[in-house]
Amino acid sequence: MNKYLVTLLVAIGLLVGCAGITDVVSTGPDTYMVASHGTMGWSSGPAQKAQAFNQANDYCQKMGKTMQVINARDSGNGGFGVISSGEVDFKCLSK
Repeated sequence: MNKYLVTLLVAIGLLVGCAGITDVVSTGPDTYMVASHGTMGWSSGPAQKAQAFNQANDYCQKMGKTMQVINARDSGNGGFGVISSGEVDFKCLSK
C-alpha cells in the first residue's frame, strides 16, 4: 500500500477519534451539564449541541424523568480547523 495513503488513513482515524461527548456531570442540586465536541471542520456547533441534548434526554429518561433545559449554547458554524462544541445545562423533573 502506498505510504501516503497509509499516512492519510491514520490522520483521518486520529481526527475521527477526537470527537466526543462528556459524561453528564452534576453542577448543583438537581442540575446537570453535558458537552459535546466535534473534529476540526467535520461538524457544526448546532450539531454538537443536538448530541448533547440527546445525551441529556437519555440521562433523564433512565431515571424515569423528563429533561428541562436551563441553558444551551454552541460554538456556531466554524470552518475547517475549528473544533465545534455544544453544551446543555438541564434538570431532570418528575413526570
